[in-house]
Amino acid sequence: MKRILVPTDFSPTAERAFRFAFDIAQKTKGTIILYHTYVPVESSFIAAERQRDEYNAMVEEKILKRLQRLKRKIAGDASEIAVSTIVGRSPLVANLIRFADKNHVDLIVMGTQGASGLKKMMVGSVAARVVEKSRWPILLVPGKYEWKEPGQLVFATNFSPSDKEALPLIDKLARLYDAETTVLHLMKSNASAAESEKEKKDFDAHARAIQKKAKNNLSLHFHVLEVDSIIDAMETLDKKFPYDVMIMVRRKKKLLEKLMVKSFTKSMAYVTRKPLLIIPEE
Repeated sequence: MKRILVPTDFSPTAERAFRFAFDIAQKTKGTIILYHTYVPVESSFIAAERQRDEYNAMVEEKILKRLQRLKRKIAGDASEIAVSTIVGRSPLVANLIRFADKNHVDLIVMGTQGASGLKKMMVGSVAARVVEKSRWPILLVPGKYEWKEPGQLVFATNFSPSDKEALPLIDKLARLYDAETTVLHLMKSNASAAESEKEKKDFDAHARAIQKKAKNNLSLHFHVLEVDSIIDAMETLDKKFPYDVMIMVRRKKKLLEKLMVKSFTKSMAYVTRKPLLIIPEE
């Protein structure tokens, strides 16, 4: 988590994400890339090419100055943390992913405003679209989140073998903040007794495999929580099971799964009320 990309639209939500990223960078002696995209004037129907280039250059200069002001506001005189400012061009998601790939980032930290109803159906959240495309871990910071050092991490699991791949990053985050980590599985309360018994046995087996992989490097707690609806419970989980950061693995999907099943991690990007770290499956 030493090379951190922070996309910003200069909103208060994006500023909260920058603050979280800066705290991580201070602890890891890392660097931050503060990144903003804009839509350049390119149409041949608007002025001559030279005038369009001059206008776009002027816009980029203004954005860079604004990025510098934001940098000073959050970083202050902390010269030990290098914060570079970059202006990119639209389309935002495609160019952001391309930039992250080219610059070998370790982590993307970005704010999420969330979306619901028609907005979610028609356009969705930018954060959710980045989650869907990204090959890097993404830490989503919701708009109403108030900064506090994370002391409780929750790793939500559904017994995926790829959970083991997430352990090194979880270990790093836990060590940064001296945080406790709970591996949590949500189980439907209306399941039959036989189904519940089997699910608990499966969780126990998964817990043993996870702990064996983690060895003694990561202290883990394991917990099963019975809920009426898993999706509804995830939205308000912090009330039933207090935590500071949730961690999930985004699984790769085959074509048929993509057509038939909505991405749960993408949906969480819309509704999360606490920071959410999404680690893509290798």
